This record gives sequence, C-alpha cells and structure tokens, in this order.
Amino acid sequence: MRKEFRSLLSLEDARSTVLSYLPMPDSEVVSLDSASGRVLAEKVVSMIDVPGFDRASMDGYAVRAEDTIGAREDRPLRLRLKGTVPMGVLSEVHVGAGEAAEVSTGSMMPPGGDAVVMIENAAAGGEAVLIRRTVHSGENTQIMGSDISLGEAVLFPGIRLTPREVGVLAAVGRKDVLVRRLRVGVASTGNELVPPGELLGPGRIYDINSYTVAAAVAECGAQPLRYGILPDERDALAGALKKMAEECSMILISGSTSAGAGDMVYQVVDEIGEMVFHGVNLKPGKPTLFGIVENTPCLGLPGYPTSALTVFEELATPAIRRALGLKSKRHRAKGRLAKAVRSEGRHQMLAVGLSGDLVYPVDKGSGSITTLARADGVIEIHSDVEYLEPGENVEVRFFTEPSYPDLVVAGENSLLLERLAEDLPFEIRILNTGSLRGRIAVEDGIADMACVSGSNEPSPDMVLVKGFHRDLGLISREEIDLKNLDEGRIVGWHRDSYMRRLFESVLKEAGVLDPKYVRLARTHSSVAAAIAKNLADLGFGERAAAKQAGLCFLPIVVDEVSILVRSSKLDCPAVKSFLSSLERAAF
Repeated sequence: MRKEFRSLLSLEDARSTVLSYLPMPDSEVVSLDSASGRVLAEKVVSMIDVPGFDRASMDGYAVRAEDTIGAREDRPLRLRLKGTVPMGVLSEVHVGAGEAAEVSTGSMMPPGGDAVVMIENAAAGGEAVLIRRTVHSGENTQIMGSDISLGEAVLFPGIRLTPREVGVLAAVGRKDVLVRRLRVGVASTGNELVPPGELLGPGRIYDINSYTVAAAVAECGAQPLRYGILPDERDALAGALKKMAEECSMILISGSTSAGAGDMVYQVVDEIGEMVFHGVNLKPGKPTLFGIVENTPCLGLPGYPTSALTVFEELATPAIRRALGLKSKRHRAKGRLAKAVRSEGRHQMLAVGLSGDLVYPVDKGSGSITTLARADGVIEIHSDVEYLEPGENVEVRFFTEPSYPDLVVAGENSLLLERLAEDLPFEIRILNTGSLRGRIAVEDGIADMACVSGSNEPSPDMVLVKGFHRDLGLISREEIDLKNLDEGRIVGWHRDSYMRRLFESVLKEAGVLDPKYVRLARTHSSVAAAIAKNLADLGFGERAAAKQAGLCFLPIVVDEVSILVRSSKLDCPAVKSFLSSLERAAF
C-alpha cells in the first residue's frame, strides 16, 4: 500500500500541534557527578557562607592596616613577625599593634589582622618583617560570606546545569541535587541498518539516527533511552512501540515514515494508537509524522540523518525543552550570505556555516551526515521566498546552545525579584550589587535593568519605570526595643547597598554610632538566615524575609524601589514580560 501526501501541514501548525501534547516529566535526585546537563527542579539556597571564614587572597603578611600607613619602598616600616598561619587550620596567631603574621593564599586571616601585604611588597628577616607599601583595611583579603552568604538563593529552577552551576552546588556543600527527569525513547527502523562496529553486508548501512537523536535528546536536558534498530515488520514494530510507550514519556522513531510500500510506521501508529498528522511542508522533513501511542506522544522522524536532526530541532526540541521548563533560549546571530541560494517553494531549513559575519550553505543533501557535522546552524527560508541574493542579511539559528540568561537584573536585592526569577518561563540572572553599582551595570551594558532605591534620575540612555514598595525594618528572634540596639550582635549589609545607608541611619538615631558587624549580607534572606541560625541577633531587611524565616519584624520605613531600564531593551520580550509580571505581583 502506498500513501500519497495530498495535504502538507505547515511547520507552524505542526509545531503547535506537537506542543499541545507535551510529555509529563517527573523529578529525581542525582549526585553532583551526574548533574551536568540536567535541568534544575529546585531553588537552591546556600546553608553556609562561602568562604566560611575571613581568608587571605594573596601570599604575604597579615597586618593591621593602620600599622602600614606611611610605608614606602624607600622608607619601609618594621613590624614584629608573630608566626605563620598554616593552610586549613584555625590560626593560633593573634596580630596586635605593630605585628604581622605570614599567610598563604586561602589561609585563615589571624584575629586582629584586617589586610594582607603581598609578599613582593615585604621582606622578612628573623623576627621582623619590613613593609614597603601602605595597605587599606580589607585589601588582599576575602571576608566570610563575600562570595555566597548563608541563606542566599544561588540557583533557580528551570536552568540547565553546566560546569559553572555544578561548581556553585559543590561550593555550598551539596553532594546531590533535585533535577527534572524526562525519559525519551529513541529508535531507528529499517532492515538495511546495522549497529556500528558490525560488518556491513551488501546493501547495508550503519545506524546513525538512534545515536544522533539520542545525543540531541541529552543536549536538551532529557534522558534518552536508546532502543536501537527496530525491524520493518508490523507485529515487532507494534510491540516495540508499546514497550517504549510504557517505559518512556515520549517516543522518537526515525525511518520508515514516508509513503512507500515498505514504510509502515504510520500504518502501525494508525493501528495501535492515533495518527495526529503525517506530512509537513518542510525541506528537509516532508514525511514527518506525529501520533499518540498509549497516551504517549510519538514523533516519527525521516530516515535521512540531516532530515531527522532538522525535524528534531524544529519539533522535538521545543517540546522537550518546554516540558522540562527549560528557560534559556536558542542562540541566534546575524550574518550576510556568501553566495546566492535558490529555494524550491517549500519551507526550508538550510544548513549553513558561519565565518565571521559571512554565512555559507553547507547542504550536501538530506542523506549526508556531514551536512550537519560541518554546519553551525540553519537559516529559515519561507515558502514564498524563491531566491536569496549574495550579501543578503540573514539570521542563523545555532545548533549548539550557549548558556546565557534572557535578562540580567542588577541592583538592590528583593524577595520579589527572586520569586520572579523562579516563576517566569525564561532565565533571569540577578546581580545583587546595590543601587549605585546596579546603575553602573546598566550604563556599561552589563545589565538590562537595575532595581534602585533612593533618589535616581535616569541617564539619557535609560528609562525610569515604576517599581514597587516594600516594608523595611528590624529583624530579630524576639521583639526588640529601639533603645537597646547596641546590646546584640548585628548583621550588616555590604557597603554598596542602599540598605546599609538606611540601616546605619536607624542605628545612629538609636545611639549606635559605630556598629560592629559580626557578618555582612547581600540579600534579605541572608540577613534573616543569620538571625534564625543564631549567628546574629539583629538585622535590617524586608518584612517578607522575616516572615519567611519565622522571625520578629519591627517596621521602620516604606522603601520605594524604582526600575531603570536600558532604552534599547524596552521592546525586548523578556523585559516586557518581567515588568508586566512585576506590576501584577507588586500591586
């Protein structure tokens, strides 16, 4: 029996149809060794400070900064050498006035020392060390929690775990992590296929697609289950598809999808399930089919390697990524055609290479695997386009997806921003820099927008957008009196945060003129976590953070947070979505 393709579905309709039958993922806990490439299913909050102690960031000598004032190359100052701080142990040396201790990069700072003079700016001899350069407090040191604070949200659900994120997980002490799991069954069909490694007989070829498609599934963050080569025999094929439907959430099968007498995937899907569509107006990829087998979506890919991977990118990739809640987007770049391209009247995905801004076709036909091996991505040619001129501007959609956020938001920390980063269906990177540095990040093009407190007039290349209000006040384990603020351990804010200015004005009015912070924080959750764990008694932050941690809250001020947006980003879909969601969440 031979079927004719009388009516071809458009690519847009085919994609919409596949997306309407999304597979359902579940979740599993995996070790850090197995986490790379997976999609995060939980919000990761640090339970420790990183680093967990004040440490030296240079080899040299720990000193009191005030003891180095006036030190010069031609007029060094002499300090008494108290000893050495070994790596990985608690310092037994205390640095007093006129004293120094030898430290290595990464070793604990000795009590009393607040700066490190680099070894090249000092000279030790006997029980003394000569200091040839003045250092300021905090120089060449890294204070406890300056990288990651206790209670700080470091990763959000829906991001792909790359080596960088795995490193963050390791840094906060996680040995395993909750990830989303989507099992996708992958198989090839065809009596002419032979597994790689076996001898080829007459008319036989090696199976390519089950390996390439499985690799593409893994690249999307799902878990491929490869079923190898299925025979072109009706009962065996039906049994294999039922087994895949039972064990997987989605089925991808390549080959035997066309309309020839020997092509039977569409016949079997018709018999044991429901055929949704068969035939797409796409080159390569015309014989693509989609159906449902025992409540499991089944996508039939063409047998030619280039066709199979092209259809996978256009139909399977969006479905898998959306099912997993993956937030980052496919990378695109502009370029100019190096040579003319003729179309054949069908919607086409043309494989291309990229050299600088020159885009050149590398299409050697659907049957050639080297077409994609030598390609960087594809350009989309719609069916109404017959000819593309040399030098014409085109957009390349890359195959390999770099990890980069859709939106970068710098400035003041807020639990509301963290909630949006967790809930919105695209990746948001939050930089807790404080208002001043947030504004600078937007001016320098590092961030798309900044959340700022206090008086902020936009620069010519920025737009000031209405933000939100929040209650700020004192956070503690027990109810407190403003008259007794100097009696407890205080967690402060880093110096670039507007929160520090507000907090210190409150402390000053309460008579605390020189607060001695036991630790510093960059987020409201970090302030609350330190108090909840009895590492501090008092802090300043959002009411929401105190409520989340089950702590007491004394309201002091209503803070207005404004949003500064780069003018060039106002029409960006991610910016529009973020601002719309922020307005709904805040008011």
